[in-house]
Amino acid sequence: MSRLGRTWAVLVLFALGTSLITPLIPLYQDRLGFSDTVATLFLGCYVTALVPSMLSLGQFSDRVGRKGVLLGALGTLAVAQVILITEPGLPGLLVARGVQGLATGAFFGTCTAFLVDGAPPGRERFASSLASVSVRLGLGLGPGIAGVIAQYADHPLRLPFELHLIALAAAAALVVSLPETVTVRSRRPLTLRLEVPEAEREVFWRVLVPSGMLFSLFDGVALSLMPVFLVRTLEVDNYALVGAAGFLVLVSGAVSQLLLPRIPPERAIGGGLAAAAIASLGVVASAPLESAPLALIAVSATGAAAGLVFKGGLDLCTRIAPVEDRGKLLSSYYVACYLGGFSVPLLVVGILSDLVGLTAALACLSGAAALGAAWTRMVGLRSLEGLEPPDGGHVPRPRPGAG
Repeated sequence: MSRLGRTWAVLVLFALGTSLITPLIPLYQDRLGFSDTVATLFLGCYVTALVPSMLSLGQFSDRVGRKGVLLGALGTLAVAQVILITEPGLPGLLVARGVQGLATGAFFGTCTAFLVDGAPPGRERFASSLASVSVRLGLGLGPGIAGVIAQYADHPLRLPFELHLIALAAAAALVVSLPETVTVRSRRPLTLRLEVPEAEREVFWRVLVPSGMLFSLFDGVALSLMPVFLVRTLEVDNYALVGAAGFLVLVSGAVSQLLLPRIPPERAIGGGLAAAAIASLGVVASAPLESAPLALIAVSATGAAAGLVFKGGLDLCTRIAPVEDRGKLLSSYYVACYLGGFSVPLLVVGILSDLVGLTAALACLSGAAALGAAWTRMVGLRSLEGLEPPDGGHVPRPRPGAG
């Protein structure tokens, strides 16, 4: 297997293990009796550990190399899976999610930088696109696999995590076989803050942050509340279909990137956000129509649009950052995504669900996303005009009104 292929496999094998829990949430909810707000804490605890880990260890890989950080993240995720294998109570579940967040924070930005670092000259954009496809593919495979196991195999709360330990061992072996890519080590002191090259900060805060927050909020709802919506509102009792919601929202995002590999970042971000806001209305409409197929189709369309937004964000990061800053900037972008999708906004959706019902809460999400998409398209994307990447090339200016 080629160097690029081995790094890709490591990314996918890791990612699928962080989302295995998605279709199991209704099972845990039935067994432990917690509310929708608590269901969102499965991602809230994940992010609480993920953010400081991503901010510190993303830049740490710029100092000490990628491989050591990746191996540490794989080992940490294995610890979380062992906790889940014991079928703990709610505190143990939330602790395990926190440990998963710690591992993910160290892993995603570092592995994305590892993939881009190892790309042949002139192929960095392809490598960044491959990274975004791999993340969504891996995250989507997790719910799909766990949903099938929950429906058709014994011990659904243990077997997915037992199998993933084998996958983590294979991923660790692949990392060991790969050459280190960081040969010039950064000497900057470690910090726990978002650190963006000064010339590109306007792009980061006006484009990357709001677009990352919005698309990942759709992902967060699909991975925490959509399983509950399917089981409770639409009365779906096949857990393979419940897992399909998480699978479709993420894998469709990977497919859309493969189908549109050359879409400019400004069009991917602006058009993707608008399409996601519109498609999410299909989930809301599925409740009065009592249509699980409509819900799954809408989730797929939303995920496809969100995948394009993610691709656009990674492409911009690759253009902005020189190699010595790439791990830090990519980690900062991932932090913006996770904070938006898996923290306070998602918790607000969960609280609204307990107060006014899950369908009404999802309708509020669609409305808020439409407003955010309009702002990013009409205001934020203007900051791309005249942007220059570190190699001195020119980033194409968006046409007036281009999405």
